[in-house]
Order: sequence, then C-alpha cells, then structure tokens
Amino acid sequence: MTTPAIEKQDAETLRTKAEQLLIDHQNDVRKRAESLMSKSGADIARMSTLDIEKMLFEFQVHQIELELQNEELTRTQQELSDSRDDFARIYNLSPVAYLTLNGQGVIKKANIAATRLLGESKESLAGKKLAKFIHPSDQDNYYFFIHDLVEEKNTRILNAKLAVKNGESIHPECPGFGLCDCTPALCSQNELFTYLELRGIVNYTPKNEFEICLAIQDITEYKHTQETISCLNSKLEKKILEQTSTLVEVNMDLTRKITELKESKRQLLERETRINAIFNASIEGIVTIDTSGIILSANAAVKAIFGYSEEELVGCSFNKLLSPSQSKKQGYDVVSYLQAKIPSIIGMIREVDGIRKDGTVVPLDVSLVEFSIDGTQYYTGIVRDVSLRKYQEQKDKDHLEELAHVTRLCLIGEMGSGIAHEVNQPLTAIVNYTQACLRFIGADKTDFDQLGEILFKIHQQALKAGQIIHRMKDFVSNRKIFRTETDINSVLEDAISLCANDLKQGNVILELDLAKNIPKITVDDVQIEQVILNLIRNSIDALTVTTQNKPRRLRIQSYMKKRDLVEIKVCDNGQGIDDAQKAKILTPFFTTKPTGMGMGLSISRSIVEAHQGVFSFSSNPDEGTVFSFTLPVKIK
Repeated sequence: MTTPAIEKQDAETLRTKAEQLLIDHQNDVRKRAESLMSKSGADIARMSTLDIEKMLFEFQVHQIELELQNEELTRTQQELSDSRDDFARIYNLSPVAYLTLNGQGVIKKANIAATRLLGESKESLAGKKLAKFIHPSDQDNYYFFIHDLVEEKNTRILNAKLAVKNGESIHPECPGFGLCDCTPALCSQNELFTYLELRGIVNYTPKNEFEICLAIQDITEYKHTQETISCLNSKLEKKILEQTSTLVEVNMDLTRKITELKESKRQLLERETRINAIFNASIEGIVTIDTSGIILSANAAVKAIFGYSEEELVGCSFNKLLSPSQSKKQGYDVVSYLQAKIPSIIGMIREVDGIRKDGTVVPLDVSLVEFSIDGTQYYTGIVRDVSLRKYQEQKDKDHLEELAHVTRLCLIGEMGSGIAHEVNQPLTAIVNYTQACLRFIGADKTDFDQLGEILFKIHQQALKAGQIIHRMKDFVSNRKIFRTETDINSVLEDAISLCANDLKQGNVILELDLAKNIPKITVDDVQIEQVILNLIRNSIDALTVTTQNKPRRLRIQSYMKKRDLVEIKVCDNGQGIDDAQKAKILTPFFTTKPTGMGMGLSISRSIVEAHQGVFSFSSNPDEGTVFSFTLPVKIK
C-alpha cells in the first residue's frame, strides 16, 4: 500500500524534474540561436540572395519551433502549477496527518490533519520537536526510530502513544459490543492515550538536503479493537477449553453409556435366550393373540397339548383350539368374548374344553395376560392340560365318597340304639293297634268306624317306620355324588329327627333358630346331612360328659351371612376344647372319644370344602363350642 509520505515524495520529485527539464530546454535553445547568429554574421556579406532567403526561411522555421516550444513550456508550467495546487490541497485536506521534519526531529511543515491530531496550529507546530508529543514511555523507541531513518534512509514504522489531556479527546467506544470486559487504558496521571502509527521516509530537497516525511495515523480504535479481539479470543479460548472439558466429560459419559448399552444389549440377548428357552421348555402352552383373536405365536407345549405345530396355528383364530360345545356355551366367538370380558377375565383362570387335532376333547385351564407394544394391544394365553388333575379330582371325590360312606356307617352304628328305638315305636304301635282290631272283629257287634280309624293309624305308623328305614338306607347307601337344589332347613330337620332319641336320652334342650326365606342351595343333601348329623352327635357327646350343674343346651342356627353365602352354626354349652386339642381337632384320626375313629370332623371339612364352603370352629374351655360352615348360594 502506497503511504501518504511516499505520495508526497513522488510529487516533489516530479516537480523538481519538470523544473530541471524547463531550464535545460531554455539553455539549449539559447545555445542554438547564438550558434546560428554567429554563423550568419560571418558569411552574410558573401551569401547569395538564394542563400539569404534560405537562411531567412530557416530562421522562420526556428522561430515557429521556438514559439511552439514556448507554448509547450507554458502549458507544462501551467500543469505543473495545477499539480502543485492539487498536491497542496490533497496534502492539507488529507485525513492522514503529514509532518515534515529535519534531521533533528524538528517540525518544518504540517497539514491540517496533523494540527487536529496534535492539537496546535501550523504556526505553533513549526520549530517544535515532535518528541514532546510522544508519551515518555515511548521516547526511547521514538529516538531509535528517528536515528534509523537518518542513518539507514529506509522506511520505518513506529507505534507510539500520544498523551492528550483528559477532556480534550474522547476515547472511542469499545468495539466488543459488550462481549468483553475491556476498559480504556489509563496512565498514572489519569490521561487518555491516543495510539499512533508513524510511517517515515527520508526525502532529499533540490539543494540535496534531506528531510524526514512522516505519515501519522490514529490507530486508537484499531488498537482497542485488537485488545477487544484479544480479550474475546482469550474468553473464546477459555470457553472452548470449558466446552472441550465438558465435551470430554460428555464423551466419557457417552462412552460409558455405550458400554452400558452394549452390556444391556448383551443382557437383553441373554434374557431373550433364557425366555425363549423357558418359552419352548414350558410344559404349559403359551399362545399370543391379537385383539382379533388371531394367533401370532405358540410354543412347543401347544403341539404336545393339541397336536398342532406353530406353523399350523399362526394366522388362525383361537377358536380353532376350542371345542364347538365351548364356543356354543360362550355364545359368541373369541373376538366378541375379548371385547366383552376384558378386563374382567385378565389374570383369572377359567376352565374350558379344548379340542385336539385328532378331534378329542381335552379339559383346559386358560388365563389371559394383556400387554402393549408400540400402542398395540396383545394377549398371551397360558393353556394348561388339566386332564390329569381332573382325573385326580374325580379320584379324590370317589375316595371322599367312600370315606363318607364309611363314616356314615360308623355314625349309624353309634346311633344304632336310638334308631332301633325310633323304628321300635311305630312297630309297637302297629302291634297294639292290630290287637285292638282283632278285639273289635271278635266282638258281637263290630264298630266299623272305630275299626277304620284304628286301621288308618296302623297305616300311618307303618309309613313312619318305612320312612325311617328308607332314610337310613339312603344315608348309608354307597352312591355317586349327586347335587340338587335343596332347602337347607329341610336337611337340618331331617338330621335332627335322626337324633331325636339321643337328645331325649341325654336331656339336651334343643333350640332351633332357622331363618326363613333362605334361597335353595345346590348341594348333595346326603353329604350335607352327614356334616350336620356329625356336628349334632359331637355336641350331644360333649354335653353328656359335662360335670357342670347346668342345663344342657344345643342351639342350631341357619341364616344368610352374605348375599351369596348361607351359614349354619351348631353351638353347645359343653366343656369346650382346650388349646392342645384345637391344633389337632380337624386332623384325621384324632378323637377325644374312647371309641371314636377320628374321621368325622376331617370328612365334614372335606365335604364342605368340596362344596366351595368354609368349615370353622371356635371354643373356650367350660363355655362351650361353636362349629359353623358356609355354603355358596347361586345368585340369579
């Protein structure tokens, strides 16, 4: 970049050369004219007219040349004058400060920008040393700068501070736009610094004297911009360092998470492998279906249960695994069933009839689990083949029936005398009524009305004896369990009638508290009668051995415990059961009777539980015992 000092040097050189060319041209013309005049003066007398005319013509030509050259010189002088004026105008109006110094650094000339920068007029600046305007801290650098210019005659650049009194100069605003904390530099005298850049070059005058041309620029704003940039760079480096540190931490955290993710993926694969192993090794069939009841997957156990492979089931309806009778029982297909029963059937175990590939029916326990993947609902059905369990349950029922039959026989054996007395009463009455009939027939005059009444009584007693024998036969018969709708109060009355003689002989006061309007229950009436009869017999035995001097009371209750439960209680005020007996009273073969088998209460509890009821008792020594059991009522 061409500096103002160099531009000034070029203009001065051009002016000097132009003046020198003008002087040289004038001397050359004068010399030629003198030569011609001297030549013409010597020979003009001997010259012919033609030569004189020729010489005159040459003179005229030279005169014209001189006039043209004079015009050219005049024009060149005018251009030189215009150039000098333009240079002076540019020099004074330039925004760059220009100073001309002598070899000792004294100001010889200054433009307007220099006067504004230094704060003094041209006249006051002339003759002053520039050093007085340089800050003391930069004086040494300034003197070396001037020395190098004078000695080496090469262009030199110096950055220095110009001290200006506070209030005489306004420091430029920070160009950092508030992003940095930079503040204007202050000296100890609370002065503001103006930063200058001095570019100097040595120039020679026409008299071969050198002078120093300086171009001075105010770089305060640039300086503070640099400081701001430096500050911002420092902050940026700090920020980058912090962010780098953060990124390193984030990267480490990310690396750790990637490691954890890989570990989680590995564990997930292991878990999936284990689940698949469990899924395929499970003895229970696992079937996944969608909300339309379409089978999506099935494990190996499904083939063992139904005979279908997974490929044969995927894409088919779940109804394929249910027997037609089961679908008819439901009344609708699996889609309607899912829509109607979810969520009431979720987690519950239901008994259904399945159908194998060969067409045979298999009893199943089915439970459903609901899950969601990406907002889509699915169901997993756990299917269990309960054929073996059903067989075992039937076997247990048959065994329970056999045990119940044995205990009924034992119970009838224990009640033998009482039952014989019950049967003997109508038979004795029949004998007496028959003897009376014979007497009436042997009389002279037969009263047929009385005879008819006696025969009717004989008929009633015979029916009573037959009913007792028939009820005993039903009670002790070995038969299959058969449940019917039964009035529980009727069952209680039948059981009490079989124990009527034992109650009489034991002087037991019977209190009946039977609730009315109890709905019928679906039970095997013989088995439930056996439970009641066993509890009544135990209470009678407990009351007959009591030594307390108090009335023997037996209270039998029936009532609705809940909306769907009937409860029967048998309460006595006997000697009760101690704590040691309470722990064993319901276990098989434990008895407090000298001749008992210890099966009555155990069988009774099994019968009640087989009817989905609950058997329980409570007792306090010397206060009596309460045995109770509940039976479910089918809600319509």
